[in-house]
Amino acid sequence: MDPQRAPGPLLPGAKELHEGLKKAIFEDRFEALLLFDIDGFHQINMTRGTETGDQILALIGASISERGWRGYRIGGDEFGLILRGGGEAFDGEGFRVGTGLLIREKTGLQVTLSGGGVRNPGKDLGLDPRMEEVLFSVARQLLIQSKKQGRNQILWLPDEPVDSADLMKIVATFYRELARINAALARQMEVESRTDFLTGLYNRRGFDDIFRRLAEASRRKDNPIALIYLDSDTLKQINDTKGHDAGDRFIIDMSRVLGDVVRGSDFIARWGADEFAVIVDNTTRQKALALAKRIHRAIADRTEGTVSIGVYCGVPQSTEEAVKKADEAMYKVKRSGKDGIGLAE
Repeated sequence: MDPQRAPGPLLPGAKELHEGLKKAIFEDRFEALLLFDIDGFHQINMTRGTETGDQILALIGASISERGWRGYRIGGDEFGLILRGGGEAFDGEGFRVGTGLLIREKTGLQVTLSGGGVRNPGKDLGLDPRMEEVLFSVARQLLIQSKKQGRNQILWLPDEPVDSADLMKIVATFYRELARINAALARQMEVESRTDFLTGLYNRRGFDDIFRRLAEASRRKDNPIALIYLDSDTLKQINDTKGHDAGDRFIIDMSRVLGDVVRGSDFIARWGADEFAVIVDNTTRQKALALAKRIHRAIADRTEGTVSIGVYCGVPQSTEEAVKKADEAMYKVKRSGKDGIGLAE
């Protein structure tokens, strides 16, 4: 008989366990992961036959299902439980002993279980769905360690006293990986807080941070910087006639044109819905105006719309001063018929 299809409730497998673990973490309902197997199961099959082995597997599956736990069959005689917050408290020792008694009552065999479990380390340390593989790996290592230490036990992290070099290594691995992933998540969140989701460019906050630093350097070194401020002339018309999906595509097209025209050492930001800003460090009015003309021509040639552009170049006393002057130059273009370039005085 196929061991994955022993009589009794058919539990989901390893793939579903990993998916369920990610979901529990994402929903902030993860309490613990337990992996366990039957001690000496191969010997039971050899001496008592596979029918007895199948009966034991079916009893465990039925016991898990009857209690409403999220159980999984992830190997020949290996099972997993995902414990979610909000339910009845899980007694690991009671589960281990009670399962052994149930099997003894039904089969007459003295059977023991070994397991490894990882509990939620707490909100102070935090969990992310990317920790799913680490949690599974650590639980598996704890299961192996419980076998090495004599079987018939469940080792839990972080509750277990660290009294061996092997267990210390498992604990160290867990907290090292937890710290690494949380650090990566923090960096990603920091980047995302400064990035526009649609275009991948800097957003208003990212622009403010960069321009402030460049403006401070500009004042120290007395090197002018340029702010090229663009506002679409046609986004509203595209949204009204073709829909907002078409408008989003137009914004993405504009961002790609800017990425192609502007050199890699300069900075591009999506300032607002249809507004973009280009920051050019250590430049001149002539060079800034020439770049603005290339941008203006490229957007007209490669997208279905046009832009009005205001250009500021100088040593700004503040971010607000440069933005105000570039904005005023742009609005002069708007009032003069749009689709052009204005240079701030």
